[in-house]
This record gives sequence, C-alpha cells and structure tokens, in this order.
Amino acid sequence: MSRTEFTKATQRSAWGRSDGRCEYVDEDGSRCPIMLGDGNVHYDHDIPDRIGGDNSLDNCRALCLPHHKMKTRDVDIPRIVKTRRQEDKARGIKKPKGRPLPGTKASGLRKRINGDVEKWT
Repeated sequence: MSRTEFTKATQRSAWGRSDGRCEYVDEDGSRCPIMLGDGNVHYDHDIPDRIGGDNSLDNCRALCLPHHKMKTRDVDIPRIVKTRRQEDKARGIKKPKGRPLPGTKASGLRKRINGDVEKWT
C-alpha cells in the first residue's frame, strides 16, 4: 500500500484551524505551546493511512517536529504493527515457529545411544 499525503488545501485548512500552534494535546488536556513556522510544521494523520485513515481535514493535525516524531514512534507504529498482526491472524497467516529442539522429530535429526547422528525417518 502506498503512502498518501494531504492536499495543499487540506494543509492550509489545518494551518488555519491551528492558529499557527502545534495541535498536540497532552493526557492532561494541555496544548503544546510551540508556535509553528517555516520548516517546523508537520501534517500528521491522526489515524495512520496504513490502517485506513483518510486524507480529510478531520484526520489531519499540524504538529511540531518533536511531537510528530514522538506520536509516530509511540502511537502510530505500534498501532500499525498490531493491526497487521490481527489481520494476519484473521487470514490464517501464522508467523514461522522458532528453531526446533535438537533431537525432536521436527529437527529431522536424532542421536543414537552410541553417539551417531542420523536423519529421522
């Protein structure tokens, strides 16, 4: 799936809505005090496009670089990974099992009492 970006019109509207300030809100409800300007504004998908977020104004937030990086690292990536894992499980796709224990049928080898190693038949 390819990454999609916001249109210029959506970015302009998000900028106007933000009043030139970062739109990140902490858990306690306080808004980031950083003023956005040239080069330090990043338009972020509130719901990542990889998991169904669209490019509408409702899904766009104007963030400062530190908050954009933090949200991507701490929120978006774990959410995307979990969604993919759940989709794989629903489709019956299983992750490969680890290395089999030596001497089991799964390993394909067995060791005789005399110390010889041979293929399991």
